[in-house]
Amino acid sequence: MTNVRDSVENTEISDSDPEDAPALGFDVQRYLDTLRKYVWAVLAIMALAIVAAVVYTNRQLPIYQAQASVQIEPRIPDLLGVGQEILSGVATAGTTDYYKQQKQVLGSHRLVRQTVETHRLHHLLFSEEQRKGRKVEDLILEATAIVRGMLVIRYPDQDRIFYVVVLSTDRDLAAQIANAHVSTYVDYAKGLLSTDTKQASNALSTEFDVVESKLREAESALYGYQKDNDLLAVTLEERQNIVSSGITTYTNKLNETRAKRIELTSRLDRMRKAANEDVLTSPIMLIGEGKDNSSFDELRAQYYSERNKFIELEKEVGPKNPQYQMAKAKIDDIYSALQAEAKRVLGGLEEQYQAVLATEAALKNEVEKATQESLALGPKVVSYNELLRRKKSTEDRYNILRSRLSTSELTDRMNRTIDSTNVRPLDTALVPTVPVYPNLKKNVVAASVLSLFLGLGLVLLVVLLDRSIKSTADATQATGAPLLGIIPMLEESELGGTSDGNRDLYVHRNPGSRVAECCRSLRTNIMFSAADRPLKTIVVSSANPREGKTTTVIYLGTTMAQSGQRVLLIDTDMRRPRLHASTGVSRKTGLTNLIVGDHSYEDVIKSTEIPNLFVLPCGPLPPNPAEILMTQRFQAVLAELATRFDRIILDSPPLQVVTDAVVLSKHTDGVILVAKAGKTLREDLRRSARHIRNVNGTIFGTILNAIEPDKRSGYYYSYYGYSEKSPEPAEL
Repeated sequence: MTNVRDSVENTEISDSDPEDAPALGFDVQRYLDTLRKYVWAVLAIMALAIVAAVVYTNRQLPIYQAQASVQIEPRIPDLLGVGQEILSGVATAGTTDYYKQQKQVLGSHRLVRQTVETHRLHHLLFSEEQRKGRKVEDLILEATAIVRGMLVIRYPDQDRIFYVVVLSTDRDLAAQIANAHVSTYVDYAKGLLSTDTKQASNALSTEFDVVESKLREAESALYGYQKDNDLLAVTLEERQNIVSSGITTYTNKLNETRAKRIELTSRLDRMRKAANEDVLTSPIMLIGEGKDNSSFDELRAQYYSERNKFIELEKEVGPKNPQYQMAKAKIDDIYSALQAEAKRVLGGLEEQYQAVLATEAALKNEVEKATQESLALGPKVVSYNELLRRKKSTEDRYNILRSRLSTSELTDRMNRTIDSTNVRPLDTALVPTVPVYPNLKKNVVAASVLSLFLGLGLVLLVVLLDRSIKSTADATQATGAPLLGIIPMLEESELGGTSDGNRDLYVHRNPGSRVAECCRSLRTNIMFSAADRPLKTIVVSSANPREGKTTTVIYLGTTMAQSGQRVLLIDTDMRRPRLHASTGVSRKTGLTNLIVGDHSYEDVIKSTEIPNLFVLPCGPLPPNPAEILMTQRFQAVLAELATRFDRIILDSPPLQVVTDAVVLSKHTDGVILVAKAGKTLREDLRRSARHIRNVNGTIFGTILNAIEPDKRSGYYYSYYGYSEKSPEPAEL
C-alpha cells in the first residue's frame, strides 16, 4: 500500500511537467471537418463581401480612359556619342537613358503647361462663371495641375512607342486632352532637334580642345621624368629587375660565404687546440688538410724509422760516440721538420679564414648597396606610375571625344541635307464608350477571393484554438495507445427522452442500432487486444467529468453479457456514483460494505434487467475513497469477485480530478480511457495517460465517445460499413 501511495503522489507532482504543455500541430482532416461544419459561415462572408462590392461599385463615379500613342525613334544627334550604335539598331545604355528622359519630358510640368496654353484647355476645364474674376495665369496653373493629375505616361513594352493616357469623368474631354498633349510633344521635339545638333557639336569641340591640351601636358611630364631619372635607355621596370636580380645573387653568395666562414672557424679552433699537443700524436694534419697530408706522413714514418735505429744504436754505443750523436741529430731534425709542417698547415688555414672574412664583408656591402638602390627606386615607381596613369586616362578620353566629335559633325551634315525628325504621332485618342473604373467584375472577383481567404483563415484560427479531441488520430496521438473503437453520438429523437437511464440502456434496448454495432466491435477489439494476456478486471476512466465513462461501462458490460459472459460492473466512483441510478439498483449497500466486512457478497451484488449483467454499487460514501482503494481488504474483495465472474469492469472517477483511477490501475489488469469528441482536451487526455504510466499501469486503449454521425472521419465510415437497416451481426 505504501508503494501505491508513493506512486500516486509522484503522479500528482508530475502535473507540473513542462512536457504536458500543448504542442502546436496541424491536422488536415480536422481542418476539413471544421471547414465542412462552418462552410455556411464562409459562404455568408463571401455573399456579404460580394454585395458590398456591388454596392460600392455602383456608388462610384465612372471614369473613362482615352489613349493616344506616339512613336519615338532613337535620336541622331546624341551628345553621349552613341548615335552610330542606335542607328544600327543596337540597344545600348544610351538608348535606355534617352527613352527614360523622353518619358519624363512627356509628363513634365513644362510640357503640360504648354499643352494647356496652346490648346486653351483652361476654357474646357472651367466654366465661364468659374473663370470670371480670375487671372489667366492662375487659371493656367490650376488647369496644369488638374491635367497632370489626369495624365499617365506609359512605356510598357520598351518598343519605342509611348502611350499618353488620360483618365476623366468626361469622355470627350479625355480624348481631347490626350490628342492635344501628343501634338504639343511633336512640336516640342521638332524645335529641340533643330538646335541640339549644333550645340552638341560646339560643346564637343570645346571639350576636345581641352582634353588635347591635357594630353600634351601629360606626355611632356612623363618624358621629363624619364629624362631626369635616366630612364630613357633603360625602362623603370628593367632597372627594377636588374636591382632585384643583383640583390638575389649577392645574397646567395653571401650565404655561401657565411657557411664557409663558419666551417673554417670551427676547423681553426680545433687546429689551434691540436697545435699544443705533441706533433707525433696530434690530429692537426687531419684537421688542417684532410686527405692531402702525404709529406707529413712520410716525415713521420722516417722519424719512427730513424728513432728505431737510434734505439738500437744506443744499446751498442754510448752518448759520446759520433754515430750516436749523428743519429740523435738526425732524429731532432726530422722532428723539427714535422713541427714546421704543422705550423705551415695552421698558417694556411688562418689565411683561408681571413680571406673568407674579407669576401663576406665585401658581399655584405654589395647587398646593402643594392638594397638601398631598390629602396630609392620605390618613390620613383610611384611617381612614374601616376604620370603613366594620367597619360593613359587622358589619352582614352581624347580618343572618345574625337570619335564623338566626328559623329556629331556627320550628323550635322545629314541634318542640313534632309529634314529629319524622330517623333511621329501613331494613333489618335478615340472617345471612350466604356468606363475603366469602377470595374464591377474585377471588384466582385477581388471581393470573392479576399472573403474566401478570410473565411478559410477564420476556420484555420478556430482549428488552431480548438485543442479538443476531434478525430481518432487525436485520441491515439494524445494517449500513445491504440484506439479500441468509437461510440457514435445519440440524438434526442433516438433516445426517446433526455434521461441518463435511456442513454445508458440504449444498447440493450436497441440491439440493431449503429451504437450497438459499434459497441460489439469495441468488445471484439478489447478481446483481441488482450489475446496474449489475462483480461479479467478492467478500469474505465476519463480525463474529466461528463465525458461518457459510465455510459461506456454499461455499454461494454451489456455487449459482453450478450456474448454469454458473466459480467460485473463495480461503481468505484465514491464521490459522485451514478451506476446504480442507470441500472435501477439500490445504493444502500455495496462495495464499501464488502470492504469493511459487514455484508456478504450475495447481499451487495445486484442483478439487472440485462441477462448475465450484475452491478456492485459503491454503497455508503466514505470520507477517504482513495485510502480505502489502497487497502489490502479491497484487493482481497477484488480477487474474490474475479473468481465469481468472467469479466469485471470498474467505473472509476476522472483522472484529472482525483487519483482513484491511478490507484485502481495498480490492482487491475489494465485501464481503458474514454474521450468525448469535441470536449476532451488533448492535453488533459495526454496527462491522464501519463498518470497511469507513471505508476506502471497498463493502458489497453482509448474509446472515442460522442462522434457525430455526419462526421465522415476516415475511421468511422471505412471501419463500420452498415446502415440503420443492416441486420444485426452474430454474437461473438
